[in-house]
Amino acid sequence: MTAAVELPTAPVDPAALAAQGRSVGRVVELASGLLMLLDEHGITGRLPVDARAQVGRLRHAVKVAVQAAAVPAAPPAPPMGVSSAELLRGWLATQAWAKPDPGPLGWVYLLCFRDPATGAHRPLYGNGPGGQYAGHYWGWTSDLVRRIERQHRNPDWSGPGRLVQVALAAGLTFEVAWVEYPATPGREHRLKNQGSAYRRCPLCRGTGAPLDPATLVAALAEGVGG
Repeated sequence: MTAAVELPTAPVDPAALAAQGRSVGRVVELASGLLMLLDEHGITGRLPVDARAQVGRLRHAVKVAVQAAAVPAAPPAPPMGVSSAELLRGWLATQAWAKPDPGPLGWVYLLCFRDPATGAHRPLYGNGPGGQYAGHYWGWTSDLVRRIERQHRNPDWSGPGRLVQVALAAGLTFEVAWVEYPATPGREHRLKNQGSAYRRCPLCRGTGAPLDPATLVAALAEGVGG
């Protein structure tokens, strides 16, 4: 025969529970404010891929917490009368990733190497070990038409962007698959460092058509003038 043994339990401190609830509510409030500011200033889209994933997880956690927890309707105000939004703005101002990129504004563009006979995506295969290849080319320019039509499409061009000329010499062609404006050279470097240009290429993913540089520039000029 066995007997149930009642284990001693620590007394519940209502004050401690209330303090814990206020702390949870404060965290949820600050997280919500941070997400609001990220959306307001358009920062989320400039974050690296892994950081954007963490923002998505935080957004979901806040939603769950708001639904499941009894968040106080009026959380305690921050010290010295400073609002939580002001605190968050001050914190964002110290973050390098939240500041506008220094440098000139222009176009970031993505070229997709194609087979001229079939129009299908066709990477440029290198001669090195490991089967390295390049299926896309990231670039930045202040003059999109000149860069694409007079330089990249010129087989005799010997300036920056030699990879495109190597692809042309190998019998490939290319299309402008994606652009971003306004953007800085720093934005191009971040996109390039993220790797896997396929993720952003509408041609490879079947979600878009080739872009014409002259049409893009004309549309921008019309939008600015109008």
